[in-house]
Amino acid sequence: MDWIVFDYAGVISHAPPDDAGTSLVTVVGVESAAFWPAYWRRRADYDRGAVAATAYWRDVFAQLGRPFSEELVGHLVALDLGAWQEINLETLDIVDTLATRGINLAMLSNMVPEMARWTERQDWADRFRHRLLSGDLGMVKPDADIYHRTCEVLKARPGDILFIDDRADNIVAAEAVGMAGLLFTDAATLRDDLTRLLPADTEAVAR
Repeated sequence: MDWIVFDYAGVISHAPPDDAGTSLVTVVGVESAAFWPAYWRRRADYDRGAVAATAYWRDVFAQLGRPFSEELVGHLVALDLGAWQEINLETLDIVDTLATRGINLAMLSNMVPEMARWTERQDWADRFRHRLLSGDLGMVKPDADIYHRTCEVLKARPGDILFIDDRADNIVAAEAVGMAGLLFTDAATLRDDLTRLLPADTEAVAR
């Protein structure tokens, strides 16, 4: 493999806890059962940068019949992004070790523009030679276009890329264009899987 490409949410970061959306639901002022369908309805458009945060949240409030104020947007964005900002230090340790050994690393993630700018400011961001983020690319996983674009940016054939993601549909889509896929469950399993898949670099991931 010439490149190892990591997803962010649920791989580099922890998945949000079950109560992570409670604050958002409270601000909007509806029941959780009503909130989440409205939250997800245009999320792909927000992820690909097709709508800005204000338009996205205005639409959520409109679906729910709630009064909207642009003054809320900054608070809503902060609450929304905060759920995805707890870094999985065990995964990051694997990333650090691979980067130290000179293995080419990239990130491919569905990520709204505000989150993309946040990642750029993190001290771990430079471990990834390329960060391909949906809000910048105008594409989202699992659409095939984003995987083809990844190959173009990395100047690599699909078969020379190992893609790690916590969602099976994203792995299936990556494999459909010819990449090798690895479904993430936890950092310990990832370390074992990389040791198995990269026998020449066993010391790079085994501890």
